[in-house]
Amino acid sequence: MVQKKMATKGDFKNLLSPIEIKGVEIPNRIVMAPMNTLLSMDNSGKVNEEVLAYYAARAKGGCGLIITECVLATKLASMFPYTSNLHLFNLSYFPGIAELGETIHAFGSRVFIQMSIGFGRQGHNHDGRHPPAPSAIPYTTPVDMYPKVMLNMLEKNPGAIAVANYMGAGHVPYEMTIDEIRREQDEFANSCRFAKLAQFDGIELHAPHGYLEHQFLSPRSNKRTDMYGGSLENRMRFLVEVYLKVREAVGFDYIVGMRLSADEHMPEGFTHQEALEVARRMGEMGIDYFHLSDGSYEAFKYFMPEKDGTMLEESANFKNVLNIPVICVSVHDPKKAEAAIASGRCDLVSLGRQMLCDPDYANKVAEGRPKDIRRCRRCNLCLMYTIMGLPVRCAINHDLGREKYMPEYWRPSVAPLPPEEAIFPQSMPGMP
Repeated sequence: MVQKKMATKGDFKNLLSPIEIKGVEIPNRIVMAPMNTLLSMDNSGKVNEEVLAYYAARAKGGCGLIITECVLATKLASMFPYTSNLHLFNLSYFPGIAELGETIHAFGSRVFIQMSIGFGRQGHNHDGRHPPAPSAIPYTTPVDMYPKVMLNMLEKNPGAIAVANYMGAGHVPYEMTIDEIRREQDEFANSCRFAKLAQFDGIELHAPHGYLEHQFLSPRSNKRTDMYGGSLENRMRFLVEVYLKVREAVGFDYIVGMRLSADEHMPEGFTHQEALEVARRMGEMGIDYFHLSDGSYEAFKYFMPEKDGTMLEESANFKNVLNIPVICVSVHDPKKAEAAIASGRCDLVSLGRQMLCDPDYANKVAEGRPKDIRRCRRCNLCLMYTIMGLPVRCAINHDLGREKYMPEYWRPSVAPLPPEEAIFPQSMPGMP
């Protein structure tokens, strides 16, 4: 009888190896992907105890890098959220965000904060106000663009259909003026200073999934005839300007990365070849890493893939045009993740739904226990909850959303930074 070989730490030597980005060492290549959780409960934008404990669980679980959920970084952006997002655009939000970064560090993970300049036409407002966008073009999610498992759920739940229809069709947006564009860019850059002051290890610019920066890139949603529309050079102007203003605000010694959809997968949309050109341009300008995703709210089944490793080919193409780290999302199988890194198709893998399902994923890989991982079924119950305006839940991990009641996820004592190491600027955004 042939005995099956048991997995060991050595089987995942690439996945478990450290990587350095601009002087910041990340202890392994396992990343928690950003996810809108609605754990902040309302649209006050404030960090609460459940938010802290939720992130603590994933940091304690061994993730080398945690990238926070989307944080809305201008007042205008905060008026048009998913349904509820964290905010960071004045001093009232700063203490909670700083506590979040400190908590994640206390449990041993590095952390980047994902900063968003807005959802654009994909934002929602409970008062029916019109969101800002490149052009006055609403979005609609075609039925055939939902993952099959979500369609099955919707068919069984008429109440969910009504909410999904609300989320799947946006209000008609208005076209942003050039003055408004520049005001938003300036406010966003100032908000990124808050993130640096809060001791996050880096910032991730939020440009995927059909959100505002993506909308400017896409000829499907950008019909402008001024300097921000038409050619790819013009369509990427908004993104380039945002990046340059953020760089000016935080400096070139600080990590600034970008998340981008590798392909919009829609007629007249932002193509894979255009995405590669944007990546090449941003790489030349000094972006520190690229984090891939796919699709948009209109192309939802690409945004939430039903199979493992669907973006690895696109990731390999990004690697061919960049000499900086590339993070590929949705590679749940640790063996496949190990092979992807070993073959050079990506440098790190990010896990979204899988990290909701098992916060101890990274520890189990590191201990040679991949068979003990609670595997995500990609049932999208987590997504359905947030689409219905509810805090995220998981069909397998029933502790998701109740981590604050579990003492192992309470922040341990940490010494404050001594004055010579802390950052005490003479002025901060939002201060007189």
